[in-house]
Amino acid sequence: MVDTAIASFVEGAVMTILASRDGTFQPAIGRGVGTRCSTDRSLFDTMVSRAQWPRLLANLGPGAPLAVTFVKPDDYRTYQVKGIVEALVPADAADRDVTHAYHGRIRPVLAALGVTAGQISFWLTDADLHRLRYRPTDVYVQTPGPRAGTRLEA
Repeated sequence: MVDTAIASFVEGAVMTILASRDGTFQPAIGRGVGTRCSTDRSLFDTMVSRAQWPRLLANLGPGAPLAVTFVKPDDYRTYQVKGIVEALVPADAADRDVTHAYHGRIRPVLAALGVTAGQISFWLTDADLHRLRYRPTDVYVQTPGPRAGTRLEA
């Protein structure tokens, strides 16, 4: 379902918005700070700060549904990945490396669009960093235009 082009896209300089729901279907959202795909692209790991997004992560135990939207901020190319949570664990050194590399890729993109360093620094953090592992079940094109909302086939 996830080809190499999409895997490269989600691992790149994109904004990452995650959405979850609690047991009463109340939503929670947050931002990711770096994603990596497994070699076979069957699993994604997105890094998230529990310090910033505690409600989001409180909803995401194994088996929980999840929606993650990846947006390229300079042209609005967008994919939404729906999936099932496999694990949520504190980040290790390799996970922090993913986050720090992501910070290096996204800062200049946002700065070129006029986003201030103060605005960027607010959410580019590794405070209480956690690795959210999930298995994609569906991928949708969400880029504005005639294909918006189109589900990509396996």
